[in-house]
Amino acid sequence: MKQKIQPNILIALLVLLSTAACAPTARVVVGGKPLEAQQAVGLQRVLVLAVSFPGIPTGVPLRQVRGRALDRVADYYAKASYGKVKIAGEVKGWYQLPRPLEEYKVSPYNINVDPARVKKLVEDAFSAAEKDVNFSQYNHVIVVVGVETRPGVGYGMIAYCANPGMLRAGLMRRDGARMEEITTRSGQRYDRGIVVVAQNALVGHIVHDLAHAMGGAVAGKRPIPDLYDTVLQGKVGPLTHESYRKFAVFMGPWDVMSQHFVKGEQSVPGMSSFTRLRMGWIEPNQVVEVSPGQSRAVTLAPLGGGQGTLAVRIPGPWGTYYLLENRQILPADPLLPSQGLLVLHIDESKHDGDGIVRVESANPQVPEFGAATYGVSTGQASSASLQWDAAIEALWQEQNNLTILVTDPSHAPEIRATAKRLREIDNRLKGMPGSSGRSKARADLAAAKELLMQMKVSEARARLENTPWP
Repeated sequence: MKQKIQPNILIALLVLLSTAACAPTARVVVGGKPLEAQQAVGLQRVLVLAVSFPGIPTGVPLRQVRGRALDRVADYYAKASYGKVKIAGEVKGWYQLPRPLEEYKVSPYNINVDPARVKKLVEDAFSAAEKDVNFSQYNHVIVVVGVETRPGVGYGMIAYCANPGMLRAGLMRRDGARMEEITTRSGQRYDRGIVVVAQNALVGHIVHDLAHAMGGAVAGKRPIPDLYDTVLQGKVGPLTHESYRKFAVFMGPWDVMSQHFVKGEQSVPGMSSFTRLRMGWIEPNQVVEVSPGQSRAVTLAPLGGGQGTLAVRIPGPWGTYYLLENRQILPADPLLPSQGLLVLHIDESKHDGDGIVRVESANPQVPEFGAATYGVSTGQASSASLQWDAAIEALWQEQNNLTILVTDPSHAPEIRATAKRLREIDNRLKGMPGSSGRSKARADLAAAKELLMQMKVSEARARLENTPWP
């Protein structure tokens, strides 16, 4: 017998569903804690294990392997983490693998990699070195395969993260990530981060895949996911250096997890606030949350500097939110297409490699996110309209610090006009010689700025109009 749902119960259910759909959720939460990397803070001991194939000379001295796979990677992470990560380790090799190259080769495309071949390579590499190594002493192992690898030549893929990653190829993207355990011939077991790279891999390749390893796996997810299109990566043709930008379609070179390098050996991109937050390098008090409908002024310090307020989060429904960050060229953020306010849209319901993070470009007509930032420089857009009735106005920039105002769209035009007038007066005063009149004018201008930051827009505009500026 069918039971009828009482009208009042039906209404209550509809209200509950409606409320849930609108509830803001800032981050994926697992076990009461935000999803975060497992081994990305403090001392990280890394073993670089160089292995060769029978009959194939390597031609690369171990000191060169160390410089690329350990020293330069350690330098990158020391800067990117604001000193919160120290990578130390050693290089051992060359150890010869027991099987020919053809038995280990994998596809260059993520979606076609055979995990059985990955496991064979990793276990044979570990077994080849087990007499000299206690693997439990290391947080991560980087296996360097001694063969030049490029399209159609060598090992197949130039770099990948095996653990968490290609040891479970085909399962990661559907919440199937986990740390696999490998066993050597003598019985040593290892279930921590493992990266595999060819001897000619660039520093950016190694940085990218070591980030996956440092992230580990939590509840079927990699806290540090791929931010490029992993399906498109298998459709762009031969993976030359020029092809990487073709599948970095969600955020281009704004994060090394999206694009491994820009122009070659020296050019490793920095990391976005999304990745640095997931790594645990940005403290909670360095993020300001502004809910849709609220108005708040925030001065963002440059993301690469590590000090002050580094991000603004605007929460949306169902695991979606915006992150706002100030990108300026600094040692920890050396390669930027443009400088200013970068707007990231995050959807944590998406899978690894499906576009969890997307840049909301200020100028979509410029390819490869080359002019993605908002700001107050000549030619930059100073305002953005976002979802959930949120708007952003870039107010002014002092040295590398950028002050923005998050508000609702109804207030945006008046704020924009007032901020523009403030900047015009500020620029005029900067071009004037010092005088007592100039000092008073600067004090009046500072007072008008303070009023605008307090959302007293009419009062700020009145002060601008009624002050006799020199």
